[in-house]
Amino acid sequence: MSDPQVPRSPSYEEVLAENFTLRTDLTQALARIVDLEARLGMTSKNSGKPPSSDGLAKPSPKSLRGKSTRGPGRPKGQPGTTLRQVDNPDHQVPHEPVACCGCGAGLVGTPQVGVERRQVFDLPPVRVEVTEHQLIWRLCSCGTLTKAEAPEGVRAPVQYGPRLAGIGVYLFHGQFLSKSRTVAALGDLFGVLVAAATLVAWTTRIAAQVTAKVIAVIADRIAGSEVAHFDETGFRTAAKLHWMHSASTPTEVLLTVHPRRGVEAMDAAGVLPRFTGIAMHDAWAPYDTYQGPTHALCNAHAVRELVYVVDTAPAEVADHATQAIDAMVAIKNLVQAARHDGAEDTEAFTAALSTRQHLLRSAIALGKTATAGRASKLERKHNNLFGRLHTRWDNYQLFTIDPLAPWDNNPAEQTIRMPKLRIKVSGCMRTLAGAQEFAAIRSYTATATRHGQNMLGVLIDAADSHPWIPAT
Repeated sequence: MSDPQVPRSPSYEEVLAENFTLRTDLTQALARIVDLEARLGMTSKNSGKPPSSDGLAKPSPKSLRGKSTRGPGRPKGQPGTTLRQVDNPDHQVPHEPVACCGCGAGLVGTPQVGVERRQVFDLPPVRVEVTEHQLIWRLCSCGTLTKAEAPEGVRAPVQYGPRLAGIGVYLFHGQFLSKSRTVAALGDLFGVLVAAATLVAWTTRIAAQVTAKVIAVIADRIAGSEVAHFDETGFRTAAKLHWMHSASTPTEVLLTVHPRRGVEAMDAAGVLPRFTGIAMHDAWAPYDTYQGPTHALCNAHAVRELVYVVDTAPAEVADHATQAIDAMVAIKNLVQAARHDGAEDTEAFTAALSTRQHLLRSAIALGKTATAGRASKLERKHNNLFGRLHTRWDNYQLFTIDPLAPWDNNPAEQTIRMPKLRIKVSGCMRTLAGAQEFAAIRSYTATATRHGQNMLGVLIDAADSHPWIPAT
């Protein structure tokens, strides 16, 4: 009879089974570790993450541009700004010498033989002016009392004017001060104690004017343009993740906020469903559901993804990604230089472009083959990238055959950079209505600025119920 206190030795088959289980668990754990390390290595330099997410451990700058030949300071030929004296100053203050610096005699009544002019540019003391509108009553001989009509915009016995309202919204949504800091700034600058609710009312009033009279014009201009940039980003609103969508051209900006990220939100913005030009975006699938535009894909976004491959993949795959990066940047520089010199139609340019595109195709094909096993989540991600670069070749290379097509989607990313700053300052937008008001005002001011208009001036115009409207 066996002793019950002595444990039974596992059989050979049990040891093999346990060994197999441990090896499987170890393989899965190592793959997960590699994936987590790769996620930790994601920065704004090798992915679509915003620079603000890098925190204090920001990566050192790694520019793919070649060394510039331009020295420090203002570029040659670019106009500078210098403070210069004016011929007709607002005030003149004469200063007389007290006594002769030679003999000490008084100089009262002596001839003036010259003057040295020194001018100080400054703001006068700023204070709020109160204008009283008196609506006169008159008694007609027929016995009827008639009161004068109030001027446009004068709606209450006591109210703030459009200039103060425009300045408040300028500080709040133009310079991204918080609500409390905007109210404090108005008090410090102009000596008025404005309630936070008043600032909100100003914002709502200006947004309503912009939405009713300007936004549709901006959307129409973008929809009818030859090239437009599209992007979207998370926009925390009402304690939930919403999405800000942008559509922009060099002269127009349209921002919209929607609870959804995909086609429903793009349809609501009202541009892509009727756009037939070149649509530049980052290859997110919902954009491709629109058949009207010619799609161009952002090479800069692809380069950042390839940098991520270099940072996280084995040496063989990283080498293919490096070759692809070098070829993409070389193609960009070659095309830009040829267009600048008018050499696009030369045999030398065609041959050089063909050589660089061959290097890019080879790197993509080799990278796709090297990651074809798709053994881990990270390898599948790398394989998807090489596969997309292969299948969407014409969309990425459109800029080489169409001068209108851009190489990157940086204008769209620049468009949404300021709204991201608004979220960074405020943490989130309290309500969807408030987020939509911000989007309308930002669309208005960004478009006006691109047309050379003064941001504060157009906000004051909107507060006065006469918003600036771009020419149709």
